[in-house]
Amino acid sequence: MAPFAPKLILVPVDFGETSAHALRYAGALAERFSAHLLVIYADAFIPPVDFTGTPTATFGISRGAMIDESAEDLIRYAEQNISPAVPYDTRIVVESPVRAILDQAAEAGCDLIVMGTHGRSGVRRLVVGSVTETIMRTSSAPVIAVNALSTESAGVARVLCPVTYTEACRNALRRAAALTDSRKAPLILLRTVTANDARGTADELMRLRAWVPPELVDRCELKVIPAHATADQILAMANATHADLIAIGAERGEGFADTIRGTIAERVVQHSGCPVLSANGVAVPAEVLA
Repeated sequence: MAPFAPKLILVPVDFGETSAHALRYAGALAERFSAHLLVIYADAFIPPVDFTGTPTATFGISRGAMIDESAEDLIRYAEQNISPAVPYDTRIVVESPVRAILDQAAEAGCDLIVMGTHGRSGVRRLVVGSVTETIMRTSSAPVIAVNALSTESAGVARVLCPVTYTEACRNALRRAAALTDSRKAPLILLRTVTANDARGTADELMRLRAWVPPELVDRCELKVIPAHATADQILAMANATHADLIAIGAERGEGFADTIRGTIAERVVQHSGCPVLSANGVAVPAEVLA
């Protein structure tokens, strides 16, 4: 399998503290892998509606001023949150955030996206959280979501992967394994089952071992818990095992809340104490999967 070492990392920001947190994490990751950052701010830049009868030509100037001001703000924002040792570019994109992120990642050839997510729920989450969730399930590049609770250290000594037996989940495991500090760093695979008997657990362990990519078998610690999967169980296991990264599969085209049963994946992303890496079924090139 060809090694995965990110060389161009896309970091979408919104000038908030959570974005700054994610940007600092991306910078630390870039320093580890000698990677380059592409920091973007995306907005439609629609001027406020003027009900006083001002000529429409004025709106063009106003829009241009908005873009210029944002470009200056983005440069300052990057300077404040990125180490001088990390090379980066800043870019203003006049487009809706989701479309801009996907297009920029594809056009620039980014091999990783790092972005902040807000630990909110309900209507507010629909405004600030849906962008990250949409990108996680539609991007062809793997995505690392960083919330306010996550560390800014880019070291990865242990990975936790809640297994769903999908290609997306296997891709996420491969990507996370490649980001670890060493090729011997443990990969903890968690599987929950409803069987309470020893035979059912043993059968699940065999199935789990058979699912693991062959090149990663020696690094994996298999854990089967006789219970229904919940976000709290995954978060508790991540805390108990001191995981530095959680790897989940995000099936392309599905609602993100359905990636792991119910709203588990969504809650994990919002409340994890470490970054969460997601990949979907097309996140690993064919030559890597061969």
